Parts: sequence; structure tokens; C-alpha cells
Amino acid sequence: MGDADLAAFSDWQTELRGLRPNTVRVRGDVLGRLSLWLGKSLREATEDDLLRWEQASVAGRAAETRRAYVSHVKAFYRWARLAGIVSTDPARRLTTPKLVRGLPRPIPEEELRTAVEAAGAKLRAMILLGAFCGLRCQEIAGLHWSDLRSDNGETTLMVREGKGGKERVVPVPGVTLAALFALGRRRGGPIFYGMDGAQILPNSVSRSINRHLRLCGIECTAHQLRHRYGTTAYQLTKDIRLVQEMLGHSSPTTTARYAAYDTTQTVDMVKAMDAAWAHDTEPLTKQLKEEAPPAARRPTVNELGLLHRR
Repeated sequence: MGDADLAAFSDWQTELRGLRPNTVRVRGDVLGRLSLWLGKSLREATEDDLLRWEQASVAGRAAETRRAYVSHVKAFYRWARLAGIVSTDPARRLTTPKLVRGLPRPIPEEELRTAVEAAGAKLRAMILLGAFCGLRCQEIAGLHWSDLRSDNGETTLMVREGKGGKERVVPVPGVTLAALFALGRRRGGPIFYGMDGAQILPNSVSRSINRHLRLCGIECTAHQLRHRYGTTAYQLTKDIRLVQEMLGHSSPTTTARYAAYDTTQTVDMVKAMDAAWAHDTEPLTKQLKEEAPPAARRPTVNELGLLHRR
């Protein structure tokens, strides 16, 4: 994509659509790499070009990743048609996969402890923010020291870089607060910096945590820290609305998966059913025996011989 097209599309997304800077950055990255793959500007791409790209660079990836890539490309061409840059939409035949939302997969507590103990100060704070505050990688990257507030002995974080630009306030447990203070508390500025000295990017947070987990021999991802928070929060409170607020979900349907994951109430119910059955076993068994038809008598050996001779 040409620089002029990229700049115009970015301005439209930021100024008119009001999209978050991270969304604009990620979308621009995907579109830039697509242009490099094509070897020409996106305004020159044909339907066949994009279908070849889909087969070569998108097919085989996770459904969520495929959906994200395709949605970024389709968003560009919807804008390009409105702006008169292209006359037809070459992305119309790209496939947007349906996402099947499974149950949460929280990182096991023992493996979480292993990861925390093996991490350096910066990475330990990131891991604990995910596991004990439920923050996404994007939200961890966007934190500033001014977002950390104490009132009446309770410390909270103002999460400003939530999905879709939604803000929320989450309480900070002592173990996470200690890890943050170990970084050296400051009055302002970002909490986490990247290798270039600027505020860290969300993909850097994700890559760093995922790499650390793999080095620890843990087959989990950074997002499963958030799953751990949501699962634990629901098990402790049984309040789906509260958990929805703490996780920053726009729909309670998404949060309901954490209730479905919690099997503690189901186990108690099954035990109660077993106890009721055991209590009533004797009279029920007697009733079943009385209602059962008489069993057929087995023939004797002599009778069997007569049957065979006949």
C-alpha cells in the first residue's frame, strides 16, 4: 500500500472512526505486510491476488488469527471504495471464519507459581497483572504509574487501554502491588518500557510472557493468565455480573463461560443426588422387585435332552 493511502486510511480510522491507536497500528502492520507480499500497492490488487495471499499466508493459522487478518483487509477495501480509490472490492471473496468459543483454559496454579518464581522483576509484574488482575496484554502495555491509586487502604488500577476503548477499575492484590513496586515506583510515565526506551507494545508483552512460559516447560499462553483470573473470581464470588465488570467484557454471554467452567456446584449436586438415592434404596428396591415379572425357570438337563431329541 502506498504511503499516501496508508496515511489517509490511518487518519480516517483515528479521527473519524475513533479507533484505538493499537488497533490502527496492528491493522497498518497487516496491510503493510500484505502489500510487500503482493509486490504492489493494495489499490492495484485483484481478487485472485488476495485469494492467493489467503491460501499462502492465512490458511492454516488459528481461526481467530485468520478472522483478524481478513477483517483488517476487508476494512481497508470498504474504506477504499468509499474514498473512490478502488471501483470494486477485491476482498469480497475472502473467507471470514466462524469462531467457536470454548471454555476457559486457566493456567494451572502450580505452573503459575513456577512461572512467577522463575521470572525477572519486569516479567513477574506482567504475569501477576494477568493472573491476579485479569489484564489483557494490550492493557498491561498501556499502564502508567498514574493509573495506580490508593484510597482507604485499597489499591486499584485504572485500566484505560481496554478492548474497544472501555475503561474499568480493578483492585490490585498485595502480591501484584509488591511486584510493581519492585520495579521502582515513579510519579508518572509508563510502567513498562520496551527495548527501544519507548512504552512497550502489546505484542512485546505477549511474546515475552509466551516465551518465558515455554522456557519453563509450560504449555500455556499469556491469555490463559486472564482465564485464571476470571475462573478464580467466579469460583470465589459466584457473581457473574461482578466478574463481567472485572474482566471488561461487553456481554455477559462471554463471561458466562467462566460459570460453565466451574464444576464445583455440579459436583455438590451429584453428591446430593447420590445421597438421596442411597437413603431411598431399600424401599425402592423392594418396590422394583414386587413390580418385576416372574423370572423364567431354567430347564433341567433332562429337559434339555428331550428338547434336543425332538
